[in-house]
Amino acid sequence: MIVMNDNDIAKTFNAWVTYQGLYAHFTREYDYFKYNGKGNWNSIDSMERSFAKQESRGNFSAQRKLFKDIGRQFKDRESLIFFYLSQFSHGMMYPTVFDSDVYDEYKDRMNNFNFYLKEDMEQIMKCMREHNKTFDELFHTTSLNHPYILKLSLSRIISLETFTVLDIILNFIPNLSKKLNDPIWYDHKNLVINYKPFMSFDIDVLKKKIIGVVMKG
Repeated sequence: MIVMNDNDIAKTFNAWVTYQGLYAHFTREYDYFKYNGKGNWNSIDSMERSFAKQESRGNFSAQRKLFKDIGRQFKDRESLIFFYLSQFSHGMMYPTVFDSDVYDEYKDRMNNFNFYLKEDMEQIMKCMREHNKTFDELFHTTSLNHPYILKLSLSRIISLETFTVLDIILNFIPNLSKKLNDPIWYDHKNLVINYKPFMSFDIDVLKKKIIGVVMKG
């Protein structure tokens, strides 16, 4: 039987239950904000039953150790959410593939987002010049081909956050969905839609910065 002290149980559970709510939000028809992250996983018994499926002969499961370590490092829900978003936004949905370097890069980008947004907008302007496109034309397609703004995002030339901010301002995703019908677009669109509610930027400030770069040319 696996034995953990009360402090470790609490930290492990906080990490585990926060993950379950976010995982459901990003992979199923579940709204993290509507249900406040709650579900049938909201008990220590549920966590223990999940871990027990992978444990035998008194050994800790990899899942238990991973969530225990995450819970020790990130002690409140806000920091846990931030950590998980750093992974989910890179398509890393499972604890076994979580990457601390990705978290460090994400933290730097989010803490200095105005700087990185400006860099991304300069990449967008470069794309406009190279392909002789107007700003508006980057967000449209007349065929099944991906528009340039999507290509820039999928190739990570611009960040997912910049792509999402641009959609918040321009609302271009519905129009693209009328044209595109492929798994790559479907997955990216859903990632952006699920990610968007967690973004807490001052959109008016970012809008002015974007307009400033575009007008400068």
